[in-house]
Amino acid sequence: MNFRYLNSNDVEAYRSLRLKSLQTDPRGFASTYQREINFPIENFKKRLVCTSTHFTIGAFDGGKLVCFATFYSETLNKIKHKGNLVGVYCDSNYRKLGITQQLIQKIIDVVTEQGLIKTINLSVLSENNAAISLYKKLGFSKYGVEPKALYDGTIYYDEDLMILEL
Repeated sequence: MNFRYLNSNDVEAYRSLRLKSLQTDPRGFASTYQREINFPIENFKKRLVCTSTHFTIGAFDGGKLVCFATFYSETLNKIKHKGNLVGVYCDSNYRKLGITQQLIQKIIDVVTEQGLIKTINLSVLSENNAAISLYKKLGFSKYGVEPKALYDGTIYYDEDLMILEL
């Protein structure tokens, strides 16, 4: 497995896997397949712009993108010590192989090396026990629950709020 920062050259692979994520795990994301399928490719390219405060890392099996996660840090002075892990997805054919854990650990390592971020926050569906277990294994701890965080038009879903102190 090869891990690296995604860039504009990866936009087609990223778009494809992102749309797949919204189809296979629609409850896990605030956005929807119906919304993003019509996005111009430029919208996806913007997500892959890599800066010191925002980046996406992907895992590749050969040349195939199979997993990705995005990190961004806050920019306002009083909260720029905080970062966020978002958009985590692993192709269902590659789950339970430790790929997502390795990917997130790489993000943690990059952020730790930069030395500016003191906490990484994330939110995860309260019912997603596999993801919660993974995040706990990586050192995240639950600090709260956001009731009714997501609504799919029929059902409300709670999200666990988790933090990793660096």
